Amino acid sequence: MLRDCRPEQLKSWLPGAKVSSTERVGKFILLELKPGGSSSFVFYLTIHLGMTGQLLINPRDPGKHGRFVFEMRGREGEPICLQFRDMRKFGRLHLTVGTPAPRLALLGPDAWVGEWDAGYLARELCGRRASLKAFLLDQRHLSGIGNIYSDEILWWSRLCPLRSCGSLSSDEIVRLAQEIRRILGEGVRLLGCSISDFVDTQGSSGEFQKWLRVYGRQGKKCFRCGARLVRAVVSGRGTIYCPECQPKNASPE
Repeated sequence: MLRDCRPEQLKSWLPGAKVSSTERVGKFILLELKPGGSSSFVFYLTIHLGMTGQLLINPRDPGKHGRFVFEMRGREGEPICLQFRDMRKFGRLHLTVGTPAPRLALLGPDAWVGEWDAGYLARELCGRRASLKAFLLDQRHLSGIGNIYSDEILWWSRLCPLRSCGSLSSDEIVRLAQEIRRILGEGVRLLGCSISDFVDTQGSSGEFQKWLRVYGRQGKKCFRCGARLVRAVVSGRGTIYCPECQPKNASPE
């Protein structure tokens, strides 16, 4: 799970360091640190939670799947424990000097708050034969959209996940751009989607799962038109959509 450094570097650099800032880029959490003493360089912990990772502050119990534990002091000297748990070990922790993990350079703008618009989306979609679902999951175009949110975004956009990127009209692209920001914003407002493993830093579940319209509902009735939702596999991921509201060949009037 440890990348871009050796374990002994982690143990050598972190003691006495100060967390000077925190940031999120797509699905990555960045902690900028300054070493103790007079040294002027900075280094970064770049954390990706993967599918089952959890980042907990002062957890009530030690847990079974703690992979990294950081002991800190707050501004008033109070002890703080930051624990990175991951049952399946798909998460990653990078330690780098000067800049965040190199893999972040490959990311597109942040899908929720990044500097992009419908024009950018149109240029990225133009001429591509890949499916819309595959496009949304590809972090090189927009970063931060996962499997659950892509299904929800496409349902609200009335776009079939199997449609090719290059088949969208200008109006459809505008609608897609609006729904990407809106649905991700709703996910943040409701503190995430806790279907299986996701919890916040206090161990509390989010509530976005209560508002899902398609994800995990294959065979059930569409909330919008009453048709039965169907399942497909796109880029190796289970994908749910409504064949009536999200037709393969064109968007409904």
